[in-house]
Amino acid sequence: MSVVRDFESAFNRQDMDAILACFTADGSYVDTFFGKHAGRESLKAMFARMWREGRDYRWTMETIVETPGHAAVEWTFSYVVTDAVPRSAGRRVSFPGMSLFELEGGRIAAYREYFDEGVALLQLGFEPGSLAKVLAKRLPRPA
Repeated sequence: MSVVRDFESAFNRQDMDAILACFTADGSYVDTFFGKHAGRESLKAMFARMWREGRDYRWTMETIVETPGHAAVEWTFSYVVTDAVPRSAGRRVSFPGMSLFELEGGRIAAYREYFDEGVALLQLGFEPGSLAKVLAKRLPRPA
């Protein structure tokens, strides 16, 4: 089994020890919503927050292209928001995306993801005006 499949399985089981074992000791994870996290304690806090704020997770890695040093993955991510996020509680969220994994020794050294944040925010109940404000903050500033 590949580290990507191990990661997918551990995430969907919400198995903290198994998911942390997928990363190098100083591994990093850039999450579109939660930002960058590096090192086991920071990763542990991020995954705990994800699992607290959502339930019924299904992260399906659909296409995986993997070499010993990298993996590129197309996926579909879905979950139901818990009461930990009152404004969106009970909403089902689902969206496609892509991730890049940098691998070292069969473990994840760096992870970053790409997806249409607007699609996810609309499903979370953001009104179009609020959505525009959130996304405008992500735009590159002219030099």
